[in-house]
Amino acid sequence: MRQMNSKEGAFFDMAFYDEKTETLIISGLGVYRWNVEDVQSVRPDLNNEQANDVLYVLAENFDANIGVDWDVIMMAAEQLYPEDS
Repeated sequence: MRQMNSKEGAFFDMAFYDEKTETLIISGLGVYRWNVEDVQSVRPDLNNEQANDVLYVLAENFDANIGVDWDVIMMAAEQLYPEDS
């Protein structure tokens, strides 16, 4: 899934985590969805529960000026579950 950020002209006003579908949903001018597989594509070492934790944290800390993209997902995952050096 490709995510536009605010620099590309997208406008996001809301984000929430849907526990039933295990999906981060961001809405504004469009609706963008991020799921466990997206998180695991940048951090394959995370299990489903850990990937869901990342999505939940992204929803709770959503900043419409930043949005969510692959880098933001990777940073959130690293904060929650640092990779061994």
